[in-house]
Formats: sequence, structure tokens, C-alpha cells
Amino acid sequence: MRERQTLFESVFQSLEEQILSGRLGVGSRLESINELSARYGVGTRTVREVLRALKEKGYIRTEERKAAVVVYRQAEAGMAARSVLERRASILQVYRTAGVLEPLLLAFCTRFCSEEELRRMAAEIARLARKNPEQRGRACSACLHALVERSHNPLLSDLFASLEIYTRIPFFRGRERFVELVAEQNGFGSLGWVMEALLTRDTGEIAARFGALFRCITAAAEKYLDEIAQEFGDTPEDPAKAYCWTAERGRDHYYMQITRDLIDKIGMGEYAAGAFLPTEAKLAEEYGVCIATVRKALAMLNELGFGQTVAATGTKVTVQDQRAVMRVIKNKTFKQDTLRYLSGLQLMALAIQPAALLAYDAMDGAARRRLGRELRASAGIPLELLLQCVMEFQPLEPLRTILKETNKLLHWGYYFAFYSEGPASAELLTQKSLDAFDCLQKNDKQGFANTLAGCYCHILAFVRGHMVRCGLAEAAKIVTPDMLAVGG
Repeated sequence: MRERQTLFESVFQSLEEQILSGRLGVGSRLESINELSARYGVGTRTVREVLRALKEKGYIRTEERKAAVVVYRQAEAGMAARSVLERRASILQVYRTAGVLEPLLLAFCTRFCSEEELRRMAAEIARLARKNPEQRGRACSACLHALVERSHNPLLSDLFASLEIYTRIPFFRGRERFVELVAEQNGFGSLGWVMEALLTRDTGEIAARFGALFRCITAAAEKYLDEIAQEFGDTPEDPAKAYCWTAERGRDHYYMQITRDLIDKIGMGEYAAGAFLPTEAKLAEEYGVCIATVRKALAMLNELGFGQTVAATGTKVTVQDQRAVMRVIKNKTFKQDTLRYLSGLQLMALAIQPAALLAYDAMDGAARRRLGRELRASAGIPLELLLQCVMEFQPLEPLRTILKETNKLLHWGYYFAFYSEGPASAELLTQKSLDAFDCLQKNDKQGFANTLAGCYCHILAFVRGHMVRCGLAEAAKIVTPDMLAVGG
């Protein structure tokens, strides 16, 4: 269970940090209430409360039927510069993370676009070749956002926007200087040349061209930050301002967290079918909540088919059958939770491949022997042990954050609940996980990364197929990524 944070606090802190850091400068227009509601996964009422609080603190100006405008102005350029320099190392790490992750995401998303749509995007960028860099940058960003949104995966869109927002740097020396620094790298032809890679739908070509673009931009950002430090004085990194992203946004009701945790324990066999859960009082003590919250969690557990509460007796654990699934699919919360789970599996299948390639070199002999002992001795999930190892040796902190947050969505109990004997029945997944470890032992770097991705593709295909058969037609849109090797 994670620390509680209200939806209001999550949205307010995100927008406040963007304003204070200068990423949303004076005159910037915020998204509409509906757009902010969709981006953060909260209700419009929460967004209105956030905007009211931002206005009261003097950050924004609001008018009826108009977008809110940022009015907060830093007292001095030095203060804004220090705010940026406090995040200097983190900004560069986010650039590098985007460079290894976004090309794969974009290549995957091209499968949802027609040839005509991709040509139109490339032509739009080419048409702006003689426009100023800011116009070209905005047009390119809009095209890529539109491309990612075609995936039907809100996590991909949210992550893409999060990476873009965090890497925005106020241009104290003018955008022209930054453009000069990018041009000095001379690592790619033009934005049009980069965008044309999407027409090929070739993961390797897209990764190569967008990778070249990101390397140039990252190098330029590093030089630009060096110049800012020389002008305003270097500033110690503030760990509190490191990159953060929340995959569970919009799923913050605490009783739902308890429900998912109980399902996890049921699927893993900690609470066996036919057994009774602890009393409401004991569960309230365990989770640190009031009995009313526990009762809401148990009511949801009953509705989802994992429990049956009997007055004066307690809640007996039951195992979902197809009829129960078909019944609860009509529940809006359950549908959203399931689609979020499938979206998380899809994102993990895409992200684990570059993450494993990056972590591979740091996994020395001692680490591999330790992992082997854990796989032999542990009663846990082999794939989870492999993921934890990739996260432990991940050199890019933002990528580790993305893996950690996405993994919060992937409750193993939910997956194993489909098997009559729990984890022991999922032999195929276990074998695929051990195959990944075998690749690691044989120094097959690409095989290790691809096989890990294949494990998550397997889970996605299995659960999605089950949900579609039970009537959740929307699940069919969360497609399995193609595991194309992109050298490490």
C-alpha cells in the first residue's frame, strides 16, 4: 500500500511545480478543464478546485469560458535559473530516457495510423521548414501527441506528455541560442527527415532517426545548462525535484487500493478459496483505516466475485467464474480498472526491452548468481524477480520510476486468479521467465531483453482474450506489441 495523496494535492502540486520552475511561463495558457480532467484522471470538480487554489496563490488568472493564463512572474531571472539548475541532472536523465523509450513508443503507435495520416504528419513538418524553430517544434509535438493518442492507451499519452513537460527549460538566453547549440551537434538532417521515418513503420529506422534527434537535443541541453550555471552560479541538485510520474492517477480511492491488495493475496493463495478473511476490525488495523473504509473495500470485493460477506460470519473467499466476470463487467469502475491493467501490461512490454538492455551491463557475475539463487529458492514470481533486478541496476532513474509506477498496476493476484491452482498453474509464464534468465546466463543481451518483453506480451494476450470472451469488447483495442529487436 502506498502513501495517501488526495487527487487535489496531486494535480495542484504538478501544476504549481510547472509554474514555479518556469516550464509554464507568464502568459502560458493552461489546458481546458476537460483536458486537465482527462490528463490527470480526475473529475472536473477537482480541477475547478485546483484552479481556484492556483488563482488564490497568484499563479493564474481565470475568466469565464476562457483558458486560465499564468500570471506568476519570478522575482528575478536568477531565481528561475536556480530552480532549473536544481533539476539539472534529472532533466538530462529524462532527455536520455525519452531518447531510448519514445522511438519505440512512436514506432508501435504507427500501426494505428493509415498511410495517408502518416504522410500528412510528415508533410505538415516539411511545410514548416522555413518557419521559426518554435513553430516547427510545436507542430512536431502536436503531430507526435496525435500519433500516441491513436494507441488507445491513456498511459502512453500521459507518459509522453509527462516526459515532454519535464524537459522544458526556460530560455534565459533566447530560444535562438538553444537552436544554435542543437545545430552544432550536426547529428541529423532536419525535423522532416526524422518524421519521414514514421512512414517506414520500421522500428529500427524510427529508432535510429529519432535517436539521433534526441542525442543532439540532449547534448544541446547539457551545454545550455552549463551556460546557465556559468552565468547564474551552479546550484546543488534538489532530490525532491526529481522526475516523477504516477501511473495510478485517478485510482486513488483508498478502499480500491485495499480491494486490489486483497485480490492480489487471493490470487497468490495467501487467502484460499473457501477460507474467511480476517475480521473487519483486524483489516482496519492492518491497513490503518476506519471500519467504514474496510466495508467499502469488502463490498467491492463481493461485487467483483472474489468474496461473499455473510452477516455475523464474515467474508468468505470465492474464485471468479466466467458468469461472475460477465456480471461485473457492467461495473464502470471494474471496466476502467481492467483496461488500466491491460494498458499497464502493454506499456511494460514496450518499456522493459530498452530498460533490460541498459541494465544488462551492470548485472555482473555476483548479481547473476544472486538472482539465480533467488529464482531457485523463492516461492515468488520469477518474472517479478527479474523485473526487480532490472530496476535495481537501471542507470536511468526516470526509466526506473516508469517501471516502478507501471508495475504498481500489475497485480499478480489478478492474473493468477484466472488459474484454478494459482501460480503453480502458470507453467508457460514461468518457463518464459526462466528462458530470459537463461539468456542472461549465456550473455545473450538482446535475447534477454526480448524474452522479458515477451513475458509481458504473453500475460497481455492471455488476460485480454479472457476479458473479450467475457464481453469487455474495449479490451481488444489494447493490442500486443510486436517484439522487434532494436540493438542495444
